[in-house]
Amino acid sequence: MVKIPFLTGFEAYLKTRHISKKAHTEYLNSLTDFFNYTIQHNTDYKISEDIKDVHEMDVRLFKNFMLDNLKLSPSTINKVISNLNVYFKYLFSVKKTPEIPTLNINSVAVRPQSDFPVQVFLRLPEYLKADLSIYTRLLILIVSKGFNYKEAMEADFYQKFEQLNFDKEESQFLNLYKNYIQPYRDFWDNDNLFLSRNKAANTPLLTVTALHRDLKRDSDSTGLDLAPKKLYTTFILLALSTNVLSKDQQRALDALDTPSLMYYRRLKRETNFDI
Repeated sequence: MVKIPFLTGFEAYLKTRHISKKAHTEYLNSLTDFFNYTIQHNTDYKISEDIKDVHEMDVRLFKNFMLDNLKLSPSTINKVISNLNVYFKYLFSVKKTPEIPTLNINSVAVRPQSDFPVQVFLRLPEYLKADLSIYTRLLILIVSKGFNYKEAMEADFYQKFEQLNFDKEESQFLNLYKNYIQPYRDFWDNDNLFLSRNKAANTPLLTVTALHRDLKRDSDSTGLDLAPKKLYTTFILLALSTNVLSKDQQRALDALDTPSLMYYRRLKRETNFDI
């Protein structure tokens, strides 16, 4: 295992920050990955294992490696760089290194706001009437109520869904949906929301792959990214950008654990998301 310089002191410092076990592990993973890479690409450091032989260029090379070779997402790379920055600032503060190698390392640009299908939720009635797959529109409606697609496709989610309140336009769509789904409910003797249209299938529940096919086709026709994760992320970012939350937005935010909420808040900042 690669040696991380002054790890004991750094871990003691992390305890003073009262971070979670998950965050502590992320720091160690970032440092381990960085020093594993650096010891292979920095000849001076490989010989000396002295932190004074680690410089800004090492961090830049590692950043490029994560971006070009590992193909990590901008958010993941920025998190790693942030962890390294905390580490090197600590070493500098206790005079273990004469420089902060991360000081001039910029974040990787995250996809711009234009990639988020904001209008789907701001103009929901229009999209519920649009020429899209019935399952695409159903998923959009479910997400607008504060649920993610994994919840939506769970067996018996329909019981929770039927307890929700719907306005006139939403109810009109649901009447259309019920006419569409009834023959499949009769065939499968099943009341779940997403049912397979393939009557030779081994299970009555629609597969994730089949749902993604509908979403991909509708994404191509609308020019919007209607992937399940992107829809849910957009809804959460809209909630975080709203001064007066709806019940559905509040439900979604209340369901998030602390790390997830922090992730979405950071994403909102990084993408300059606003409405």
